[in-house]
Amino acid sequence: MATAFRIQKIVEYAATDMAGIVHHAEFFRYMEEVEHAFLRSVGLSVFEAVDGRRVSWPRVSCSFDFKKALYFEDVFELNLWIERLGDRSVTYRVDVTKDGELAAVGRSTSVCCEMTDPGGMRSIPIPAKVRSLLETGPLSGTP
Repeated sequence: MATAFRIQKIVEYAATDMAGIVHHAEFFRYMEEVEHAFLRSVGLSVFEAVDGRRVSWPRVSCSFDFKKALYFEDVFELNLWIERLGDRSVTYRVDVTKDGELAAVGRSTSVCCEMTDPGGMRSIPIPAKVRSLLETGPLSGTP
C-alpha cells in the first residue's frame, strides 16, 4: 500500500460523550477533514469551477468500522488513501490510529457532479485535470 496522506489531531472535549470517549459521529467529521486537507494539498476543493462548470463531490456512501476507543485529549492520526478512482467517483479509505494502533477504518465514496440551476446536480466523468491531480495522491488500488 502506498504512503498515506496524514494529518494529526487531538480529541477535543466537545467530541466526547459523558465517559470522555469520542462519539462515533465525530469520526465522520474527522474523515471529511482529512479528505478536504488532502484535496487542498493537491490544489483541489470539494466545490470549485472546472472547465466552466461548477463541480462538487456529494457522498453516496460512508461507513466506519471501530476497533478501539479514542478519549479526550488523545493525540491521533488520520491516514487517507484513494482506494478506488473510478470514471465518475472516488473512494477514500481513512485509517484512524493512535500510537500506531488502529482505532477505526472508514470509507467514503463521492461522485463528481456538475451543479446545475436551480439547485440540481448531475454526475459527470471526473475532468482530466482533476483526475491528474487526484492521481498524484496516495493510491492504494485501481479501478
